[in-house]
Amino acid sequence: MIKNILATTIIVSICLFMVSCITTTVKGYTDRAYSGYHIQKVIVRAPNAGFVLGELIEKKMADRFKETKVNAESFMERFPPTREWTNGEVAQELIKEGFDSIMYVVLTGSESSTQTIGYINSGQASAYGNTASYSGFSVPVSAIRRYTATRVNLYDAKTAKVIWVGDTSTEAGGFLFMSDDTQADSIANEVIISLASNGHL
Repeated sequence: MIKNILATTIIVSICLFMVSCITTTVKGYTDRAYSGYHIQKVIVRAPNAGFVLGELIEKKMADRFKETKVNAESFMERFPPTREWTNGEVAQELIKEGFDSIMYVVLTGSESSTQTIGYINSGQASAYGNTASYSGFSVPVSAIRRYTATRVNLYDAKTAKVIWVGDTSTEAGGFLFMSDDTQADSIANEVIISLASNGHL
């Protein structure tokens, strides 16, 4: 009986994983003064996403930049949030270290919801004479939706002028929880694709 329940649980878990999905859309614009601008070295900052999600976004984005042969770093790794960093201090160090761009990924919306859509029942029935009995358990099946939106600004490190600006919208849905890591990965992938399509990579 225990083996049957375990096997059923594994099969159900695999099926539920397959019906979960995540999509990110990006709409971006390049300033006319920076048409054809190619990013050489960039630092990524997620200022209002908190330490956990913020660091994930910064690192995922930096990793994707590196895959396109662009030098990139996480802002929190270079400027740890142990004290306040002035704009002057940040700009001076970035220019000194050869950064030509700085990217801000600002969280503009985040929400999640869960809805129970059914139950998985498991058990066994038995009959003795005119008496029937049933023993088992019922597990709720929940559909999960998660939404995340960001505004991404790419700045010229020397002049602080906007090179590129874009909005991202990430929809995650299915029967499994979409982690911060999954969300950050999807956002980073699509932003890099958009930047490349605009000729910045």
